[in-house]
Amino acid sequence: MPGLLSADRGRVRVLTIDNPHKRNALDFPLLNALQEACAAAARDGVRCLVFRGAGQRAFSSGFDISAIPTGPQEGDRPDLAVERAMEAVEAVPCPTIAFLNGAAYGAGGELAVTCDLRVARPGAAIAMPPARLGVVYAPPGLRRFVALVGSARTRELFFTGRAVETDEALAWGLVDRVVPADHAEPAALELAEQIASNAPLAVQGMKRILRLLDAAAERGFTDEERAEVAALRRRAFESDDVREGRAAFLEKRAPRFRGA
Repeated sequence: MPGLLSADRGRVRVLTIDNPHKRNALDFPLLNALQEACAAAARDGVRCLVFRGAGQRAFSSGFDISAIPTGPQEGDRPDLAVERAMEAVEAVPCPTIAFLNGAAYGAGGELAVTCDLRVARPGAAIAMPPARLGVVYAPPGLRRFVALVGSARTRELFFTGRAVETDEALAWGLVDRVVPADHAEPAALELAEQIASNAPLAVQGMKRILRLLDAAAERGFTDEERAEVAALRRRAFESDDVREGRAAFLEKRAPRFRGA
């Protein structure tokens, strides 16, 4: 049965999309599981969340075509279910990393782009094929790609539906690192641990501000968001962690952050 596997590695949590017989395709239960796992990561104080696909063939081939309802009927729509899951990933307070152990297509590509960072092994192409399926992709999903690689690259990606291989994806900014296959997963986990070792209030505060900046790029900060930015910065600056970070630097030792 398809599922979402969770494993903790110290302060890092790894979520594995486990549907290898369908190249880790997503369906309604898996998308619901992603939402629940993101909420659990926030409750549990996870410091970095890593997404990967099971096996070595695919990160995720996208929404399971066989699970798409046909004809007008009551019930959920795939695009709405995908959007809820992506919003949950965006809302995770800690940084998120997509380890692209294989191809990322459709909703799988959007999941990768929704994460804060992407580490790929060679051959982990990204493709967005809705035009080949007669689908108009949801505006929030298009926005995520525009924010990452710009309007022109997004047009090419979605209008052609072609797979963008890792070297080109790196040049575009679709992925942040391409690492040889034998070292790719350790590199992704090492990056996650490096992030997790830093002060969580500082990292999470900056992640939140960056999200607000993305939104403000289109409409400018609201008064409430300005106040939230000030509060995030003030909370981190006045925390025990900032004092611990300063002391550890002066004493030339590893800091012991507590998130307070």
